[in-house]
Amino acid sequence: MDDTATGFRLGEAGFFPWGTRFNAVVRDFEGMGYACRPLPCTEAYGFATCSAEPSSPRPDRPVLSVTYELAATATPSKDLFARLVIRLGAPQTIQRDELSPHAGLSSHVVLHATWRTVDGIPIGLSLYGAPRATEFGESAGALYLSWGDLEAAAAPWIGDWHAANDAVPRAAQSPGPIERFRVGYDVRTSDAHEPLRIAHRCLNAPELLETPRSIALGLGDRGFALWSDATGRRWHLSTSACTIVLGGPETSRVRVASVQPARGGGFSSIDIGGWWARDAWNSRAIEEAVHALDRVPGLTIERSSGHDV
Repeated sequence: MDDTATGFRLGEAGFFPWGTRFNAVVRDFEGMGYACRPLPCTEAYGFATCSAEPSSPRPDRPVLSVTYELAATATPSKDLFARLVIRLGAPQTIQRDELSPHAGLSSHVVLHATWRTVDGIPIGLSLYGAPRATEFGESAGALYLSWGDLEAAAAPWIGDWHAANDAVPRAAQSPGPIERFRVGYDVRTSDAHEPLRIAHRCLNAPELLETPRSIALGLGDRGFALWSDATGRRWHLSTSACTIVLGGPETSRVRVASVQPARGGGFSSIDIGGWWARDAWNSRAIEEAVHALDRVPGLTIERSSGHDV
């Protein structure tokens, strides 16, 4: 596994350096969210395999991990673990569940172990209780390979993100009218205190920018605001933790859900790109916000409904 520091292998497709974008590996993938695709692969790093599945936060971002389904052969699955120990040393973490009443099932993982190579590449292994049927044959377990350097993965987009982010406080210096809304649920993003927050955003949701202090003031953890710059041309939607500029490629489609109570209590929500707000079903605040967004040029509002089952 000497070349894992520089890239990953995908069977007959060959070797790809870390930093290769998913859509350069899988050219026919459709969609803008999380991207993955199992590909035929008969060998990887000396192991017989069924497939290799590269994955990425988005198709236009680098492959961050590859999952190899290890082919079920006459070789006991525990030997797969032993071979990795010989090559990588004792695992950093190991979990065993071989005494479970479900230990003989293909859906059950009887062993999961993780390593980190001397070059900092995370590697993991899961062994199944019995061979598991996959699209490309029966698998005894899965070998996981990750890049492990999010800052390097995000580097090509950091500059653009900072430029977009710097424009927001300039717009907030003399904003137009600000409409504020308050809901019953916490609307702050979960990455507020994440050390690699900017790298995560550049890879997963580059439309999420920081909220200027003047806009965040008074929003708390359950408020959000719709506001524009002084010209009324650039519209923003902000919680205290993050802001989006409306009307961009990722921020023009407003998804509004009204889910009635059933087994669950129901909810109302607004989702735009990676930005969201939630409230109880039939929320007046959500509806008022939707009506306000309907007046913003360039947005498409899509409604859905259902029951909270």
